[in-house]
Amino acid sequence: MTRTQPGEPGIHHELHGPPDAPVFCLLHCFGADHRYWDFHLSAFEGMRVLRLDTPGHGRSCRRPGAFTLESLARQVGELLDALRIGRVHLCGVSFGGQIAQTLALDRPDRVASLALVTSTCRYDDAQRTLWRARADQVERDGIEPVTAPLMQRWFTLTAAARGAPGFLYMKSAFREFSPASFAAAARAMSDLDTTDRLARIAVPALVIASPEDPGVPKPVSELMARLIPDCDLCWIEPSRHLASLEHPGRFNELMRRFVRKVAG
Repeated sequence: MTRTQPGEPGIHHELHGPPDAPVFCLLHCFGADHRYWDFHLSAFEGMRVLRLDTPGHGRSCRRPGAFTLESLARQVGELLDALRIGRVHLCGVSFGGQIAQTLALDRPDRVASLALVTSTCRYDDAQRTLWRARADQVERDGIEPVTAPLMQRWFTLTAAARGAPGFLYMKSAFREFSPASFAAAARAMSDLDTTDRLARIAVPALVIASPEDPGVPKPVSELMARLIPDCDLCWIEPSRHLASLEHPGRFNELMRRFVRKVAG
């Protein structure tokens, strides 16, 4: 297992698995950290797994200043350079999927496959306005006022009522999210629009989505799978935005199948 070393980009990361196995780079969602993948590591058994804390999250820089999806993707690439890793199989959830798309488009030479989990390629005007308003609110009032509304968007009432492990993890991780990091990430996300470039992705891809996701409408998931040339689309339900945490067994089954397809 490897963590950030002197001279590497300031991104906390963990690297484990057989040294000669294909590398899967895992990018968590907004407000989480590398522990998101504790629920899913079995899907990558036998692979070399790199999971990290996106800047502004977890043990990476907690006051990162302004950033963009492009600058975050560039930092992931710099981490790969520092670790002397060439091509990776990318898997990103939500915000992590936005970074993964950006890296796959900006540096196609570094990406061997792409899995996008409850992630979107664009926001409409109302969604952009909402994320920017949330950023302003959190800078003014802190995280607490937005926590319950976001958890309701991310999980079904059933998952919340039974205290699903993924729900409890996300609730705990989100409490540690700093207002500055929230605002920086929310503003970066609000500028997302990769729609016109998705057809350039020339590696095997997978979109995993929820038909009841309030943040990624079903037609958007279908559009992404249609625009990416070699892409499968799979659904997880009943769930809301963080479907993989609500149904880890189903997600792991889908992901395991994709891992076998792209990495043998």
